[in-house]
Amino acid sequence: MTTLDQAPSVLWKAFDVLDAFSHGHRVLTLSQIARRSGLPKSTVHRLLLMLMRVQAVEQVPGGYTVGLRMFSVGSMSAEMALRELALPRLEKLRGMTRQTVHLAVLRDEESVYLEKLPSLVSPHTPALVGGRLPAHRTGVGKVLLAFGDGRSRIDSALAARLDSVRRDGFATDREEATPGLACVAVPILVGNRAVAAVSVAFAAKEGDGRVFLNPLRETAVAISRTAAVVPSLTS
Repeated sequence: MTTLDQAPSVLWKAFDVLDAFSHGHRVLTLSQIARRSGLPKSTVHRLLLMLMRVQAVEQVPGGYTVGLRMFSVGSMSAEMALRELALPRLEKLRGMTRQTVHLAVLRDEESVYLEKLPSLVSPHTPALVGGRLPAHRTGVGKVLLAFGDGRSRIDSALAARLDSVRRDGFATDREEATPGLACVAVPILVGNRAVAAVSVAFAAKEGDGRVFLNPLRETAVAISRTAAVVPSLTS
């Protein structure tokens, strides 16, 4: 087997090691990484040495952690550009609604959260910045599925719901992700494509969330106008 043949396997395993880390597990031992990644300890040790050489992983007291270089690389992504230009609008939306505000994109039928501005008056939400939740269980995810292109693997029941979302221009989540929590979301459109979605999360007992629709739509339109001039978001 040539070096080129081996490269994809090594690359996947390196990402398996990186995926072992999470918000709740920022520092891991060799044994923990092996257990969470499903890789043998010897393989993990070899990969950690490789990742440390390129500063993707750093050794710290208590084990290993994701290196600063990963932050530097991630900061150049189109999603980070979107987050930066959206942040002032998201802060204004939180101030208007006094609820938790989310910004998310769709990847592999999951909602990936780019930003979360928590509120002191709404319940805890399960979303974490950089975290993922099943798209069909979240308001942002349903909006992104409805206004996206790849719906071939969606079952007929969900497809009918998404048709309704596309027709209405917004999606809701009532205690689908977390008991006691509801959410209303709208797409951020560039052209006819949803590049992201923004949502307001609130206590389910407080109603259907339609009171937040106008501020949400105003926020999404404002972000869309700014995003439309960023080449990395329109390609």
